[in-house]
Amino acid sequence: MPAPVRSNRLTCCCGLFALVLTAVFSLSQVRADDEGVTPPPGDMDRWMALKLTSSQRIFEGLTKGDFEQMERAARRMNVMNLLEQWSRDNAVRDQSDYQGQLNAFDFATKELVRHAGDHDMDGALKAYVAMSESCVRCHQVIRDVKKP
Repeated sequence: MPAPVRSNRLTCCCGLFALVLTAVFSLSQVRADDEGVTPPPGDMDRWMALKLTSSQRIFEGLTKGDFEQMERAARRMNVMNLLEQWSRDNAVRDQSDYQGQLNAFDFATKELVRHAGDHDMDGALKAYVAMSESCVRCHQVIRDVKKP
């Protein structure tokens, strides 16, 4: 019986290692593409500026029909979202509405990656609209939490 536990731990460690490598690679692409510096944890303005730039690149890819650009930018958005949420303050992070918007954003960016990979313009556009809506809704939650 101890063997499956060891196997599960190994699988978990390998998965975590793969996630870290993906994040590091993706953020190095963000730095190269955006000519900026990856923001330190807690610097929400810089995180949001990077996410806005990636969102603009997705929109540009949609208007040009550049599926590779859409997919690259959507992958960056997904990784930045994972890393940014870890640095968010607890008052916001603990809100169920915030968690719901993170899930909606995560789903939308993954759908955008999938549709861009399939060269499905209609699907990519719908995913972009869903992603944009989740951004607006999330910022509403954040503003509401910060009100006195």
